[in-house]
Amino acid sequence: MNDLQSEHPMLQSQHLGELQSECHLHLYGCLPKEALFRLGDERRKQHPTRFQWFLAEFKKSTGVTLDPENWWGKGGSFETFKKDVLFTSPAPFEIFQAKFNLLIALFPAIPDDLDLATAVFEQHAKEGGYKEYRAFLPMALSLEDRIKYLRQLTEAACSYDSASYHPRLAISLPRQDTAALDSYQFLTHFLDTHPDLAKWITGIDFCASEHTHFPSAKKTLFQQVRNDNLRRTHHLGILYHVGEMWQDIAIHSAARWCVEAAQIGANRLGHALALGLNCNSLFGQVIKESPSETEDTFRWLRQFRGTLHDFGFTSGDYGWFARRAELSIKEGQTHWFYDRDLVEQTTLFQNAAMSMVQALGPIVESCPTSNMRIGGLTSESHHPLKRFADNDLNFVIATDDPGIFDIDLRSEENFATAHLGLSSSQLRESNRRTESIFTNLGEPLGPRAHS
Repeated sequence: MNDLQSEHPMLQSQHLGELQSECHLHLYGCLPKEALFRLGDERRKQHPTRFQWFLAEFKKSTGVTLDPENWWGKGGSFETFKKDVLFTSPAPFEIFQAKFNLLIALFPAIPDDLDLATAVFEQHAKEGGYKEYRAFLPMALSLEDRIKYLRQLTEAACSYDSASYHPRLAISLPRQDTAALDSYQFLTHFLDTHPDLAKWITGIDFCASEHTHFPSAKKTLFQQVRNDNLRRTHHLGILYHVGEMWQDIAIHSAARWCVEAAQIGANRLGHALALGLNCNSLFGQVIKESPSETEDTFRWLRQFRGTLHDFGFTSGDYGWFARRAELSIKEGQTHWFYDRDLVEQTTLFQNAAMSMVQALGPIVESCPTSNMRIGGLTSESHHPLKRFADNDLNFVIATDDPGIFDIDLRSEENFATAHLGLSSSQLRESNRRTESIFTNLGEPLGPRAHS
């Protein structure tokens, strides 16, 4: 029993006998650290060019030169390996990506190579429950190899399916519009020609950097997915990472992106930090935003002014933001300085935005540790999960990349209850909601697109 469980006996009893279902997992990020260490030495020899790419990218992002002999050489140690490659403290996304690149380097997505997937499925089979893994399509492969890879990966998931463990796959598509459409069309062809495997593929996912990839650009694709779902026995959910990063976008603009993703039909919003982030965490900071992004936000505010007014964001609040934007243009950018007034007004807008999301009905996938570390949150009070709960959003708790974060779902649930203000009943509802995603695939949870 860990310290948090001893402090919260209700949590201890609540977990006994429960299956650990989870719907926001990245397949590569699930590889246990022990398996990564065990397999890594041989695989770096199999893929030396890819491994050198990882080392070079790591140095470029961190300034640190790694020596793998400190891991696998004489005198090397597992402890040094963990210290170098696990992501256990807050740092920018670029550092996380630099560490994640080790997995990409060692485990290329090619046919007949299921070491990573097998290790993950074997580990999670011990926990049980539904587990949905996001996996990229290797579109650079030939059509034949692409089909073979996806078939083998899906068959592997199928082979581990049991009375207590149900692995599922969500296919991650590129953010770029043309590439996303090409990938989706390939996936559609695969599902049509492999109907026996369709049950194990439950969604499409959009992840990686959000920079310049605004949600509304996916409206046509999302409509196509919904139309295609009408003829499918097993529907594909639309999963969209949004509002996770805001280095070059104001918080109210990033929150608007979260609403837009729901309006065009995303069934689940990954992270959506900006939607409910405690804006006091930004006090004294400046976020520089492009004029086009600022104008897009005001255009959207005008378009939905009636709905926003109903949820407490009035024309007077719009006017305040407009005047603030005019005064904040410097050197061709909007400089949003988070003084007390901007913090207060942004919080007001977030409340209205959360009400819009709640009315639309998507599920928000909250990953506490990932959010704290990649989001650079310095206090648990800054995390949005309690605001999500207080505003009656449909949310679930997940681990994102438990292998590289060195966490599991139980530790995330304990953290949410002990430090983020979640009640035991809200935790049970989150678990129920996760299960319902997979037991109601004929009627997928989530919003209808806004007309």
